[in-house]
Formats: sequence, structure tokens, C-alpha cells
Amino acid sequence: MSFEVSPDDLKVFLQEAEQLLESLDEQVLRLEQEGASPESVQEIFRVAHTLKGSSAMLGFERMTALTHAMEDLLDRVRKGTLDITEEIIDALLLSLDGLKVLKDGLAADADAEPPLDVDAIVAALRRTAETGPAPEQAAAPSDEPPALDETATERVREAFRAQRTVIRVRASLDPESDWRAVRCFQLLNELDRVGDVVASVPSQADIEREAVGNLMDAIVVLGPETDAGALSETLGLVEDVQGVTMEPFDLRAPREETALPSALDAAAQPRVEALQNTVRVDVEQIDALMNMVGELVIDRTRVSELSRILSSHYDDDYVRSLAETAGHIEKIVDELHERMMQVRMLPVGLLFSKFPRLVRDLSRSLDKSIRLELEGEETEIDRSVIERIKDPLVHLIRNACDHGIEGREDRAAAGKPEQSILRLAARHEQGQIVIALADDGRGIDADRVRAKAVERGLLSAEKADRLSHAEAVELIFEPGLSTASATTEVSGRGVGMDIVRRDIEGLGGRIEVETVPGAGTTFRLRLPLTLATFQGLLVGCGPTTYAVPLTYVQETLRPEEEQIHSVNGRPVLHLRTTDTVMPLVWLDEVLRPGRPRGGGRTEPYVVVVRASEAETDLPVALAVDRLIHHQDIVVKSLSGFLGGTRGVAGASILGDGQVALILDVPTLIKASRNVGGGGAGNGFGQGEHSAEAGALALERIAS
Repeated sequence: MSFEVSPDDLKVFLQEAEQLLESLDEQVLRLEQEGASPESVQEIFRVAHTLKGSSAMLGFERMTALTHAMEDLLDRVRKGTLDITEEIIDALLLSLDGLKVLKDGLAADADAEPPLDVDAIVAALRRTAETGPAPEQAAAPSDEPPALDETATERVREAFRAQRTVIRVRASLDPESDWRAVRCFQLLNELDRVGDVVASVPSQADIEREAVGNLMDAIVVLGPETDAGALSETLGLVEDVQGVTMEPFDLRAPREETALPSALDAAAQPRVEALQNTVRVDVEQIDALMNMVGELVIDRTRVSELSRILSSHYDDDYVRSLAETAGHIEKIVDELHERMMQVRMLPVGLLFSKFPRLVRDLSRSLDKSIRLELEGEETEIDRSVIERIKDPLVHLIRNACDHGIEGREDRAAAGKPEQSILRLAARHEQGQIVIALADDGRGIDADRVRAKAVERGLLSAEKADRLSHAEAVELIFEPGLSTASATTEVSGRGVGMDIVRRDIEGLGGRIEVETVPGAGTTFRLRLPLTLATFQGLLVGCGPTTYAVPLTYVQETLRPEEEQIHSVNGRPVLHLRTTDTVMPLVWLDEVLRPGRPRGGGRTEPYVVVVRASEAETDLPVALAVDRLIHHQDIVVKSLSGFLGGTRGVAGASILGDGQVALILDVPTLIKASRNVGGGGAGNGFGQGEHSAEAGALALERIAS
């Protein structure tokens, strides 16, 4: 850097650069897929120019040089002297990679320069630009003068009434010059110095965007002492100006009428207006505000509870006033919480936009033709969820491209089109967001998965044979299992899918897989819309209160004695409403192995839970001592106190000050399969944190 940049200026620049680079990445890929149109090329040119201007203003010379070389290449495309080819797209993406390296280097240390050979990238861009045909002769400039709007027309009429001279000035510029925008700016300055420029082509806004051609055409009201001959000579001395002509301007000439703004100007106006109505807020500030709103929600519940208790014992003006105030506070806090949640919500397209480039690079490295299709990009989700699902989605996409989708020869032999389709879609469903990644590849071979699992010692051959197709496919999520025939740089090292499932379930979500051999595979991620709050059902076991996310709850009931049976020594519940039989487990048995179930009660309440609607996810009946009620649950993390507590996703503080543990239902359902029938089951393995430990620790903290 040539001068010192303040931390605040650097922070703003990096935020802007991140957005501009993402936009460029997306638009360059669209340019490759849809071809060049004047609007798309101009927009890419505009974004690159904005980045160049910002970096130059702060003295980031390497970034400025790289974006300037990009502009030169794009300028030839914009003029039609260079067609879009794969080589041009590669060169543009290479330069974008370089800009990202420079941007990340500035974020790490603004005073250190990352080891990037910018000159080599610039040279590659120059070579690519020179491979196109020689520039054609520029088209003859129009004989029509610049259009005058109503204000400019009135200024010209006033000049005529004052008997002042109005002229039309045209200056031709060197078409090979890289500084035509600067020269137009110099010419306008000279004309402004001696008169009043009422209209020009290019306009001041065009010049700032460097949207200029080889001609400056202006209508000027000259000052009373201006010498037109001297002015012509002065303009001719400006570098890159090849000729200057002047002629009197006649207001009655064609195009006197008011003209509409250009399409580019009209498109820019809504963006300016939108920027004036928005502000940038640091993510940490939003998180801090959300945390405070969460505390307000807890206190709102407590105030409402205290008001309800007092109202049940007393009936006077003060108590009634407290009840009214509590009701008003509840309404305001609910609205504040809803608005705060809206602020945190972002379209999932912000995440999806990063994947077309990934798929393009993978298809090139794997020598496959793959097209990524995106759906539901406008679907909104909490920004914290977006951040944490990026890595799992990247791994699933890499696996789909490498393992799921066949090579060109295999697709041809199977009668499939050479180009495969990878579809990434998002939608809202029952208070969750569902993200599906589907390919039209070979599908998952369940028999091969079984064989690999036996080979790795994950289960016996006898047990593997008893697995259904869906259960065998689920084995891909076991640690160390990979069916890849060879290790590649993309995937196939036997790690990853178990981590994907762990990360998704760590968010309180669930991953499902559907596959048809020869037709393709779909991975479906079911995720909470937010990690901050949710609607939960409060239940009690002994002295501890638990919160069950309502998205997992199918039904609550108090079963009759004849509904409870025993199969192979394990209790089951016959659910009459759906005529299904499911395992019945006491919540205490799963979370506190060895404890007497339900405090010795024989008539439990039951919460029927199910992780998802997938075929392999059967419902489980959780027996509890009491059902309390449902309410908004504010999530508090346990990680700072206990690390990973299996079966518990977090905690919350209730209105009466009690600590409620939030159940991790998918993990809980898995653990319930290990519980024996005599109350001596072992829900979780040895050495893992129990929910009881979590409850005791949090109760001590709360007190």
C-alpha cells in the first residue's frame, strides 16, 4: 500500500469487495451458460470498475492492476470485437481467484502482501484479449445532437433570449486509448470553464462508469467573452483527441423533445434509492441484539407468570393494572422478537450462489459435463444456520459429482444424456427448511454398501443380510465407510459422510437419503429456520423439566393400560389413532441409565416423536411424568459449561426461573434403541455426558 488505511475504511472496503466478488463470480458463470448480452457484459464491466475504483482509492495497487486488466478484456467483449469463449471465462475466473487471494490477504494483514504473481495473471488476461480479431473500424458517429430534457431545453431558450451563443462541440478520440473516459472528463472540464454544458454524450454519469465511446458530443452555452476559435484550439491540445468540430446549435433541430433516460440510467436509479433506505450493521451487533431480545422473551414470560399468580390471589386495581401492563409488554416483546428474527433471516440464495463455480471446477477436473440447477433461492433462513450448513453441502456436492454422477462413457452406455443435472432446491415445510440435493447419476448400490460394511467390520454378514434396502443405504453415514473404488483428490478417503450427519444433527436437523439404482440419489436436509428460538412442548421427568421441539412431536396422550404391551421383553405402545405399534421408552431410562423409570409411576404421559417422515425413521413413544404446556423456547448453548451432552441440544430459562433442557430428538431416538426392557438399559455409551449432569450443572448456575 502507498498510504495508511484506517481500520474502519478497510472494514468497509472488505465488505464491499466480498459482495462485488460474489457478484462477479455469479455473473461470469451466467455469461458462460447464457452467452453475452449487452446488458450482462455492461453489468460485469460496471462491477469490475467499481472494485477497481475502490481499491485504487485506498492504494491497493495490485488489486487495481488486476481489475484494470479485467476491464480491458471485458471492454473488447462489450465492443463486440471479442466473442465469449471457454478461454475467456477461464481467464476471468482465474483473475477472480487472484482477487479473492488479495482480499483475504488484506483481511489477514493489510500491511503484508500475499505471495501471488499478479503480473502473470495480468499477462494471461492480456494474451487472452489479444487472441480475438482486430478491432473493426468504429461506426460513424450519429449526426443527431445530444437529447435535451425539459430543463436543458429551457436553459437553451433563456440563452437565445439573452442573445448568447449556443454551439455544438464534437471531439473524436483515439479508439485505441485506454484513457477515453479521462479525456472526456478533461473535455467537459474545459467546456465548463468557458461556458455552460447543458447536455453531453457521454453524460457525466456515463463517464464515471467509463461507458464512453470514441466521440464526445456536447451542447454548450458560451460565455459572453469566449473565443470559439481559441476554444477549439484548446480542446485539440487534450491528449488522445484526434479532431474537434464546432457548429451553431439550432433548438428546432430533430430530437428537441424531452428524452427518456437511457436504459442503463433507469436501471441504476432503483439501486440508488434502495441504498438510501438500507444501512450496514455488523453481524456481531445483530447477534448481541438477538441475545438481548431473547432475555426479554424470558423476562416477558416471567412477568406474565407473576401477573397470573397474583391475579389468582388478589383482585384490586394494582393487580389489574399489572395484568394490563404485562399483556402490553407481552405484545411488544413478541413483535420485537418477530422483527428481530426477520432481520436475522437471509435468502438461502446467498449460500447457493457459491456453488455454481464449485460445480464448474469439479466438472472440469473430473472430465464430466454437469449442470447445476438452483431452486427456491428466495427461501429465507437464519444467517447462523446458513453459515453452518455450507461445509456439509460442499461435501455432498463433491460426492455427487465424483461418486454419484457417471463418466461420459458410462452415461452413454446407460442411454443417458452426456450432460448430467445436479439440482439444489430449498423450501419451507412445517416450520423447517428443507434443502434437497438431487443428481441423475448411478444411485447407491445397497449390496455394495453392505459388503463394504462387513469388510470394515462394522457389522456381521448375517446382520447385513437382514438389513432392508433403506437401512443398508443408511450405512454410508457410518465412520470410515466409503464405496469408492479409488481415492481421488475430490473424495473417497472414507471420511466425511459421518461428519456431514453429525454437523446437521448438531443443528437440530436431520439428513435423509433416497436412491434408485441407475436413476440417481437425493439427499434431503431438514433444518430449523433459526437456532435462537423455537416452539417447544415442556414435559417433566422427576425434578427436571425438558423442552421437546414441536416439529418432532406427532401426538401426546395418556395411554390406557391395554395399549401397552411387551414384545421380546421390551414395552411397546399400540397407537389407536394410526393403528401402529412403536417402542415405548421412559425418558429417564434413556437420559439417566439405571434410574427407576418415571419415579415408580405406572401410568405415564406419552409424547410420540419422530425425527422425519422418512421410511427408516419410525416413531418412538417417550414416557414422561407430566405434560406442562408449550411456549417459545429461547436457546442457550451448553457448550461453554459441559461440552457435548448427548441427547441434549441446549437449555433455556423458563418464566419461573427454572432451567429446562432442550432435547435432541434425533439422537434421543437412536439412543432409545439401545435401552433394555427392564429399566437397566444404557441409552448412551460410557464416558459421555448425561442429561442429568447437564441439569445439575445448569440448576447450580441458575441459582
